[in-house]
Amino acid sequence: RILAGFRRGGVFLALGAAGLLASGAVWAGSFTFTTDADWNTGVITNLTGDPPPATGDGHLRLPSAILTPFNHIWVALSGRGTVARLDTNAAPGTYTAAQAGGAIVLGEYYSAPNGRGRDPSRTTVDANGDVWVGNRAETSGGLGSVAKISANATGTTSSGVWNDASNGGASGTFNALPWTNAGGADNNGGVSTAVDSAQMLYVRTTGTAVRAVAVDANNNVWVGGFNNKQHQLYDGDTGAAIASPGNSFNSGQGGYGAVVDGNGVLWSASLSNVLVKHDPATNVTTNINLGRTSYGMGIDNNGKLWVSNWTANTVQRINPITNAIEGTFSTGRSSLRGVAVTPDNDIWIAASGSGGVVRMGNDGSVKGFIATGNTPTGVAVDANGKVWVTNFGASTVSRIDPASGTFGAVDLTVDLGPGATPYNYSDMTGTVLLGQTTPSGTWRRVMDGGVGVTWDNIFWNEEPEGAIPDLTDLLIEARVSDDLLDWSMYVAYDSGDLLDLMGRYLEVRATLSRPGGTDLTPVLSDLRVTFSGPPNGVSEPATLALLGMGLIGLGWLRRRQQG
Repeated sequence: RILAGFRRGGVFLALGAAGLLASGAVWAGSFTFTTDADWNTGVITNLTGDPPPATGDGHLRLPSAILTPFNHIWVALSGRGTVARLDTNAAPGTYTAAQAGGAIVLGEYYSAPNGRGRDPSRTTVDANGDVWVGNRAETSGGLGSVAKISANATGTTSSGVWNDASNGGASGTFNALPWTNAGGADNNGGVSTAVDSAQMLYVRTTGTAVRAVAVDANNNVWVGGFNNKQHQLYDGDTGAAIASPGNSFNSGQGGYGAVVDGNGVLWSASLSNVLVKHDPATNVTTNINLGRTSYGMGIDNNGKLWVSNWTANTVQRINPITNAIEGTFSTGRSSLRGVAVTPDNDIWIAASGSGGVVRMGNDGSVKGFIATGNTPTGVAVDANGKVWVTNFGASTVSRIDPASGTFGAVDLTVDLGPGATPYNYSDMTGTVLLGQTTPSGTWRRVMDGGVGVTWDNIFWNEEPEGAIPDLTDLLIEARVSDDLLDWSMYVAYDSGDLLDLMGRYLEVRATLSRPGGTDLTPVLSDLRVTFSGPPNGVSEPATLALLGMGLIGLGWLRRRQQG
């Protein structure tokens, strides 16, 4: 029996030659990933090969600072009762609403059905890039409300074109489509009368006048009401309240803004001197007296909480474990609101009373001030590390390039149209969730077996540089398809496991994760998948052609040797 084999592009095929052309012949192969070139054939999100391994050639690890994987930002337009989605990769410049519509602005969506309270202000992005938005104006029946809007809607959805009525969009919007609430059908929740397919959920909440919205590590959403201070965790897929200990609380404070840290702890601002800390794991709630107003919040790369003080012109750094105030730092600017952190660990604070943003070092030193527009409120960091600012009084958004000029400069301004009044203090891009709440990165690769094959075994970290330090995690999952459309469910595997999957295509997904506030990382040094086929007795055409060429060459070589 002759064994022929070849390796090309990370794929090795071993072919049983004797009787191969007969029905039922078996061939085997493998996909191997170990070099930088191998890894780069997949889709890499929030992973890096730096620093290079001490031995070998290539691996994947988490970088020290993690940004959102999404190339969009969600901006609450409180004056129009809507949320707009913008492309964060937009070219620098100054754009009118008409110029931005359908290009930079990708869509506009109502935050509640007709006849219900809207006035949205807090947006928070989940692990899929979708957004949850709270409605400040909803208090009827002792309930508030939140809506979930899809970033990947299909079917009838907003075009984002300014003032476009081609699909029945409202005048003076980026084609916001009707949500009629005919007969009050959606008064108590639901999206049955929403024209836009992007409207995924509308949930009536126990918290009223919602101003606190934050996604946790399980992709569920915390909602806090500013009026009644009630906080509740809701299922991220269904919107149902999760009724278990630790998932509901009321300390008489909070509900003005929210963020979940890397330990799963919820922090809720109060627009008073109190900052609320709630640990769902222990069901312990603590009211921390800051001595000055708690307002906007951000988490730095060390896991420390930064809180803006609305009336004191200062920001404070809080130790999330001890609850101690580690520093109170003057900004020299007034009416401080939103807080964000860039990969260099600098702190960015919206100064509403000063018309711009303060850039502060992690030691509390002021590096500079960048003017953005009338009454900036929210700040967020995008996938490129740039800082976005929502200017409430100007109805614009600005983008700051931190690397431009001495300490950063505005490179993009977008007019959102009359009456937009963007009003945000929360995670508009997903950088807080993916960078601090649940720091993680992924690698995905689709492998083609040529025809329906049996995917046999999967192996990884067989090289010495592979590692999974304590507190970190490396999850390897796989699924199969015959047409790249209809996929099986992902299943998790350990190294050396039998996959026991059949189909032409196999997709492997590696997820690397760590706790927030650390620079620990798992290391994926190598990955190998073996397969065999065909299971149906029909040999793979390309393989047979290659083998045929090899056998012809082998016969020619023998004749030459004999001659």
